[in-house]
Amino acid sequence: MYDATLWIVGSQWSAAEPHALDLEPNRAVSADTLVKNAIAEMRALKVGGESKLRTWQAEMKKIIPNVQPGDQVVIFCSDTNRTSAYLNDSSTGEVEDPSFCPAVMSVWLHPQTKHQAMRKSLLGQ
Repeated sequence: MYDATLWIVGSQWSAAEPHALDLEPNRAVSADTLVKNAIAEMRALKVGGESKLRTWQAEMKKIIPNVQPGDQVVIFCSDTNRTSAYLNDSSTGEVEDPSFCPAVMSVWLHPQTKHQAMRKSLLGQ
């Protein structure tokens, strides 16, 4: 569905260090579908309780755009507990919740993610 690159500081990914996930979709996908699928994956991974999932879902709806083939979506996790999102080099918003970025990244990087091939590729395994 998309090409992805994980940008890291140093030689190995660490959730504690700044990092960014660059997603480039191969087809059009609505923001609602992207958010729904991410929340479903977080729920399956047991990342956060229902209250937190609702909070994250609301935050994601603010910053996740509809995408078209050729778009570039970047999710940047800073070392200041802030998550920034970009579409084609323009900011779509920020979330100031230290638990948000690890939850979003779990969709692709959690050891039990359903996206194992993507996880291995992103982490260079």
